[in-house]
Amino acid sequence: MVEEKTFKLKGKTLTIIDWANVYGWTKKLKWEIDPKKLYDYLKGYPKIYDIRFYFGIEKGNEKSEKFHQELKNIGYNVVSKDVKWVPVFLEKSHFKQRIKELHKTLLGMIIKNQRFSIDLLELVDRIDRIIDGTRSITPEGEIVFTFYDKKELKEIYEKIIILNKEIQNTTKLLQDTLNSLKTPIYRRKCDFDVEITMDVLKSNKILDGLILFSGDGDYKPIAEYLLNNEKQIIIIHPYGLRGREFNELLTRKTNRPFFYPVEKLKPFLK
Repeated sequence: MVEEKTFKLKGKTLTIIDWANVYGWTKKLKWEIDPKKLYDYLKGYPKIYDIRFYFGIEKGNEKSEKFHQELKNIGYNVVSKDVKWVPVFLEKSHFKQRIKELHKTLLGMIIKNQRFSIDLLELVDRIDRIIDGTRSITPEGEIVFTFYDKKELKEIYEKIIILNKEIQNTTKLLQDTLNSLKTPIYRRKCDFDVEITMDVLKSNKILDGLILFSGDGDYKPIAEYLLNNEKQIIIIHPYGLRGREFNELLTRKTNRPFFYPVEKLKPFLK
């Protein structure tokens, strides 16, 4: 049983976990929150009467369905709906990964073209030296070319063929990159903002407080509503990942929200 020293709860408390948001913290935290340990930790607070876990499910995806069953077995009140995959076009939106790939491709092409230019200039120089070395002028003023080095000339032509192929490959790479801009990237979409808001409003007469695992500023209105109704609000989020919309709530003269960095819960949740 966890002693109530981390959070001093006022009374009956509802806990809401927006898992898509929470799982998204992993990259910044550099460690993952274990759903089982999270549940066990929260169950240590006798005043928490319900722990709701919001996360989308991919029907037919064995891993997704198994995860949802595990959550239910743990004891969570799981709230779910089907995941949608929404196409995102680079030409219509800023998509970081595609931009990163495009930048890498173009940089590689610039470096290759610089190398091609150097190689071609070298070939021109070699051809000039061959011509100068095999060219003579007769007393009558006629230009005559004598025997030239066939081996060196063969090497030059082979090099030209290789460079031509490299240029063709680079051109194809550029075309593929341009085509990729028209190819959509499918983004996972399964937001629970509305469902969470509705569930909180329905529970307003029952709960005395809310613990929200999400730093999404979109939840500011519902947090403010509960504060205005004299409810306790605890918002868990990582350092630097809290919507600036919440800052307005800190100016309240009474009944302010309590913001708590999830990093401090690492010993219990990792």
